[in-house]
Amino acid sequence: MKAVFVAGGTGGHVYPALAVAREYKKNGSDIFWIGGKSSLEEKLALEENFFFKGLQTTGFRGKGPLEKIFSIFNLISSFITSIKILKKIKPDFIFSSGGFVSLGPGIASFFLNIPLFIHEQNCVAGSTNKLLSKISYKIFAGFPSSFKKREKVEFVGNPIRDEITNLIEQVDSSQFNDKKFNLLILGGSQGSYQLNSIVLSCYKHIGEIKNWKITHQTGKSDISRLIKFYSKLDSEFRVESFIEDIGQVYKEADLIVSRAGAMTLSEIIAMEKPSILLPLPWATDNHQFLNATYLKELGASEIVISEEKNSYELALLISNLANDKEKRLSMSNSAKLAFIPEATKQIFTQINESIEEKS
Repeated sequence: MKAVFVAGGTGGHVYPALAVAREYKKNGSDIFWIGGKSSLEEKLALEENFFFKGLQTTGFRGKGPLEKIFSIFNLISSFITSIKILKKIKPDFIFSSGGFVSLGPGIASFFLNIPLFIHEQNCVAGSTNKLLSKISYKIFAGFPSSFKKREKVEFVGNPIRDEITNLIEQVDSSQFNDKKFNLLILGGSQGSYQLNSIVLSCYKHIGEIKNWKITHQTGKSDISRLIKFYSKLDSEFRVESFIEDIGQVYKEADLIVSRAGAMTLSEIIAMEKPSILLPLPWATDNHQFLNATYLKELGASEIVISEEKNSYELALLISNLANDKEKRLSMSNSAKLAFIPEATKQIFTQINESIEEKS
């Protein structure tokens, strides 16, 4: 079988597609990937020994008039290039998990009558997936509200990386560290200066934290500021731009403070962890706030609006949860109920069944 994967822009789009691509590779399929040139997806695809084809694309939303014209020109160019690439590959299907780079190949699949399957990670569908949903063979949703209910929408959750899935069976949400309170701060793949500032400010309101262990993931540009700050605290700390042993760090965490990207939330609930979420204020369509609201309504998370004036509110929540093991256990159990297991295998099975029905 020949499978084409299309995703790009951010890790939130790329990693779910990568999980499904690995499943197909494991089962003997030839994997081709179409993405942006000199991008994260190109790096990962080449590391996996996938065939990679790069397109030159730029986003449309939030751009000025000239940039929008340039974006449309690139879209037309990527569509024509995709037609040529797909005619040569002759894939059995195309799988897309979003990003503007997916639009040209997705439209090309319609003209070439190649089955298109899309996956949306967030509570609200992105612009590209909204457009491609009209021509896709089946839609996979990471959250129940990603798309309005219709026949071809399947709620399967989000495929998560192997570093997490390999440890899921070892997770026991009834067990918390009694000796040290393990706090995990996640700034996202690019880190977040704003989130870091709120967190550092909140520590001033907490007081005694000498029995804490703090792991803080941030962007490279902010590492020195954080290390300088934590060095003055009487607590064990670790500051990283990228956490290699992320699965183990999740497992050991008693509480997580994080942005509300779809993939991070999926990993948090997979590891059954209580969380305090600070949604990215400038996220497109406010999708991070909607993601966070879904978990809060389930009882798995608390939300703090991401503004520095709310550092005291964050401090109060962290302090209360640090001292309330029963509340953390209740949130962990709610997270456990929110998790949809084996999303990758569900997508793999349903794509294969759909292709068999079509043939």
